[in-house]
Amino acid sequence: MKKSYILGFVLMVAATLSLGSYSAALGNSELLHFWIAVPAGNITSPIVVRGAGPPISMSPIVVDLQSRGVLKNLLQPQLEGLSTHWIYNIGKKPVKIRLSLTNLPPDITVDWDVNSGFGYDEATHTFTSMLNPGSSIPNLGIDWIFHIPAYYLDEPVIYRGGLEVIDADTNTVLTFIPIEFVNGAVSNDTSGGGSCH
Repeated sequence: MKKSYILGFVLMVAATLSLGSYSAALGNSELLHFWIAVPAGNITSPIVVRGAGPPISMSPIVVDLQSRGVLKNLLQPQLEGLSTHWIYNIGKKPVKIRLSLTNLPPDITVDWDVNSGFGYDEATHTFTSMLNPGSSIPNLGIDWIFHIPAYYLDEPVIYRGGLEVIDADTNTVLTFIPIEFVNGAVSNDTSGGGSCH
């Protein structure tokens, strides 16, 4: 009898630690990664943009909450994550980059986790160095963690907005990537969006 209690306790601790590790990391495999190039205009369908530097594949981002993994739905149904490691300047002049999420409801909050080889102003989401043509922001890692209230999770469209990549000196939108969080792929856009979940 005593052995079964000990075994049960050990199994419970192991399960708790495993699930806790997954939860703490948001499961990096659950972050949708994508590339950004500037200037690329309004990204309305999958496209390869060319210019200074390498060709960059981009598309609207559509995240279907119905296609998430079982553990994600069980442990973190109210969190969704996007990530990038690549912002390239394919244009002909240096630009200072500012980022902005559009059409975000006030009750959906977003954690911005930004690391890079450039200085970064957290208050304005602006990189403080100029990004030269043909170059990318060095050592870049941006994770956006969306905190979605439970009452949104049954809606057909949870979020429809996007990421603006802006020339901070002129306030010109260089690239706009539409972002949608949906239930059951009900989006009007059929591109599938994003890459490497």
